[in-house]
Amino acid sequence: MHSTTLPSAPAGGMPGRHVATRDTILDAAEQLFSERGFEGTSTRDIVKAAGVSLGAINYHFGTKERLGVEVYVRCLAGVNRKRIARLDALEAAAGGRELSLNQVVEAFVRPAMADEKEPVSGDSDLMRLACRCFQEPNPELRKFIEEQFTEVVPRFHSHILKAVPNLPAGELFWRMNFLMGALNRGQEIWLRFDRMPCPQGIDPVKPDFEGLIQRLVLFATAGLSAKCPIVG
Repeated sequence: MHSTTLPSAPAGGMPGRHVATRDTILDAAEQLFSERGFEGTSTRDIVKAAGVSLGAINYHFGTKERLGVEVYVRCLAGVNRKRIARLDALEAAAGGRELSLNQVVEAFVRPAMADEKEPVSGDSDLMRLACRCFQEPNPELRKFIEEQFTEVVPRFHSHILKAVPNLPAGELFWRMNFLMGALNRGQEIWLRFDRMPCPQGIDPVKPDFEGLIQRLVLFATAGLSAKCPIVG
């Protein structure tokens, strides 16, 4: 996959006031996209939430699509940097030994669930946005979202295949996609727990945030290490 360049700042750089305005727009758009999605948010919604003029959005981003790209890339780039940092730390501590599947999965799952601003509750715009990112139908957004995983996916794939040596690479494609689905669903359940439908006679207790992460890690580890299906 070839790399696509993000839109650059206007020529001459941006003084502090312009940087602050740009960040205000990004923050407002992040909150709105996390609540309504990209398609459900209008440019006027963003203008109102940010307290800026329509011209400010045009000046800093050009189009709503370019603004959307920067919002999602800012979110995913931060999560993926934490994933790589965790993997780097695990590799350094292992001293050449292979990592366990549990370690690899937790390094992938935890950064997507834990917001360092709100590490206990996890109830954040970042989590909502991460949950929505793969549901966006806009093709330009999806292209940039996919590009955020060009470094992460090969690194994690390599460790998973070492931890589960009998797992064909083609099967790993399916299981990683199932993992992403479980991760997104876990985020949604945490954020909407009190409104989630529940079968009659079952009364689940909402776990603490660490309990949620460990449930996801255990579920994903079991799925990744399961025997391959007999059918094709």
